[in-house]
Amino acid sequence: MGHTQTRGQITESVASRLTRPRSAPQVIVGACAAATLVVASAATGVVGSRSDIMLEVNGVTRPVTVWNSHVDSVLAAAGITVGPHDLVQPSAEETVPNGGTVIVRTASPHTLSVDGRVKTVWSTSESADAILADAGYSGTQVALAADRSSTRPTVTSLVARPRPVSVIVDGHETTTQARPGQQTHQVLESAGVKVSPLDRVSVSTADDGQLVVSVARVSRGEATQTQSVPFTQEDREDAQMFVGESQVTTLGVNGSSMTTVWEEKADDAVVHRVETSVVNLVEPTTQIRSVGTKDVTPEALVAAGIDPKAKLEEKTEADGTTSVRYRAKLGSLSTPEELAQYVSGSEAADLLAAAQSAGVPLTYSGEDPRSIAQGLVSGRGWSSSEFQCLVTLWNRESGWNPYAANPSSGAYGIPQALPGTKMASAGADWRTNPATQITWGLGYIAGRYGTPCSALGHSNSVGWY
Repeated sequence: MGHTQTRGQITESVASRLTRPRSAPQVIVGACAAATLVVASAATGVVGSRSDIMLEVNGVTRPVTVWNSHVDSVLAAAGITVGPHDLVQPSAEETVPNGGTVIVRTASPHTLSVDGRVKTVWSTSESADAILADAGYSGTQVALAADRSSTRPTVTSLVARPRPVSVIVDGHETTTQARPGQQTHQVLESAGVKVSPLDRVSVSTADDGQLVVSVARVSRGEATQTQSVPFTQEDREDAQMFVGESQVTTLGVNGSSMTTVWEEKADDAVVHRVETSVVNLVEPTTQIRSVGTKDVTPEALVAAGIDPKAKLEEKTEADGTTSVRYRAKLGSLSTPEELAQYVSGSEAADLLAAAQSAGVPLTYSGEDPRSIAQGLVSGRGWSSSEFQCLVTLWNRESGWNPYAANPSSGAYGIPQALPGTKMASAGADWRTNPATQITWGLGYIAGRYGTPCSALGHSNSVGWY
């Protein structure tokens, strides 16, 4: 199990204390471990080479009788196989005098983490502080993790000599005295510290040599996290916008999801986290950006109320999105005379309406509206004199110009209908068709005054009809 340390430390859990495994050498010891190997020989020279050697293995001593005083012969006679990391004194190639001693110390593997990198070290030491010293490391970035092997016969003690130990737990630090042979959990108990089976206990050596035992409180369980789900953007063609124009017409909204995780924490720091499920709470709203497809022509710009000299402009909208549009209002860059060239001879209602709102002087260039009116007047059974009264009346009102617009009142067309939209009852082309305007105007006169001459008389007296 991995651990995070803040200084050079040996790590262990309370359930499995720092212990030292039995290494390769297998040593048979006992209270009467004095099995002497005797080889009978009649040869006087062989008997004369006999040696009695004392063999000490991990603090247990026994005699061994050999006829070859090499160290490796002594080990072989005792049935001991030495591992590559074990300590043997003298070395296996040397000889031992009669009555001499061979010492064997078995080494145990330990996992050492130096600056976050893990390596295995072997040590013959009996205590945690000595193991760190043997490894030659100290400081805040060194950690020694205990081997969790179930073959470990004894638990490694914390110290090899009496010494003070700092205990850090729950953000507090205290000092207690450790005795040789005490294990880490015993030192914690003497300091009044209770730990759970999940808590992590680490032993570290500070730069000043002080031994520190730290306890990290470990908790495990499920947790939920609410996360934002970003919206996506989609471009859609819009025939009402010009090529090159674009604008967000549906604002995107982020959605949300809830993730369930299993996590393990050590002192509120997440050590392990595994995602177990994800549930969408709110689906995100796709952001729609409209992209123009309408051809850009001066006439089309004028009809849309945009000056034909306008250029594309980028702008940040109130909702924070950006738009690119033709923005210059009709008449803000071009004069009425310049605009007239784009609407001259046109019968497009939207183009004429936009031009008129910009003050463009429009004149009718088609059939004389008076000839249209003469036939409509006769059709109503009115005399030629009534037609003459009508000519006089509408000369005064509009000069028989179907595009005539009164900028102050809003009256429009040959009969100067107020507002001009009233003439829509006679035809949808009321804005451009003289016949539609005249038909509506004669109906208005007949309903309000009876005849054109009566309407002219009212106009003569009050100035309007």
